Amino acid sequence: MKNLNNYGILFIATLIWSLAPSLVKFVLGSLDPFPFLFFRYLIIAVVCSPILYWILKKHKYNSYDKMNIVIYSILGQTSLILFFVGMKYTSAVDSIIIALSAPLITIAAGHYFYKEKINLFKEIGIILATVGTLLVVIEPAFTNHSNLSANDRIFGNIMILLYQATFSLWIVYSKFLFGKNSVFLIKIFKFFKVNLHKKPYNPFEINFLSYYIGFFTFIPLIFFDLNKYYTQAIDLQYLEILAILYMGIFSTVIAYHLYSKAQAKLSMTDVSIFSYISPLFSIPAAYFILGESPSYFSFIGISIILLGLYVAGRSKK
Repeated sequence: MKNLNNYGILFIATLIWSLAPSLVKFVLGSLDPFPFLFFRYLIIAVVCSPILYWILKKHKYNSYDKMNIVIYSILGQTSLILFFVGMKYTSAVDSIIIALSAPLITIAAGHYFYKEKINLFKEIGIILATVGTLLVVIEPAFTNHSNLSANDRIFGNIMILLYQATFSLWIVYSKFLFGKNSVFLIKIFKFFKVNLHKKPYNPFEINFLSYYIGFFTFIPLIFFDLNKYYTQAIDLQYLEILAILYMGIFSTVIAYHLYSKAQAKLSMTDVSIFSYISPLFSIPAAYFILGESPSYFSFIGISIILLGLYVAGRSKK
């Protein structure tokens, strides 16, 4: 029953995130990535300030705790720079398709860091998904159906792929902080003579702290071209402001909390499965919000990735 509840929580987080690529791309038509991230996290900083005060009053963190929280924040929040810059230069559909590789990246990471079982079916599935993802990444060089240049889209696709890899590392580190032992990570900490945490961190508390650390890392970025960003901000339309609010409140505060709460109790393989269902909502959203649809070449990549996911899933039968 507990796992069933966690699956339900994970489904809600996945559903919320399904709209993210289309909404991010929609806003990026008027607002550059850096001010977008700044305003998104400024909303969070204001709304969640009472919770931050309660957490800091409740706990006193030592230097090791602070290090963990900073690493957790960089992997989970600051790394969004990769996603937002990637979305500036590629299509929402490309990012959605590339994200299909995330489950198998996560499964591979689970095997490497936590010795979660991986058999021949999963190995073949990972290889197929990798081939399909690479096809999508380089697709603009062969059939560029976008108003963006091929080089821009390839660059954007690479940024999205790097973000997916970083997000998998965030999951790995999250599980370690939330109580799952990793021989590999323990060896690293012992090598650098760093003390390990004595008890698991609270996902709710560490997530809220990470939002503020993420916010502080985004502040310097708006000074790259402050006058330009200011002009873009005051020209934002009503729907674009609503999209930023959605990304701040729902996609960050609510979805990250739900995801962390569920994945702390589930295996990395179980967590990765929910990424399979995201395109069922995100691709239609890209069509209705942006008018985007996959190219024929992209369909080939999707088919190979889905074949890889199917083969990997055969291991449970």
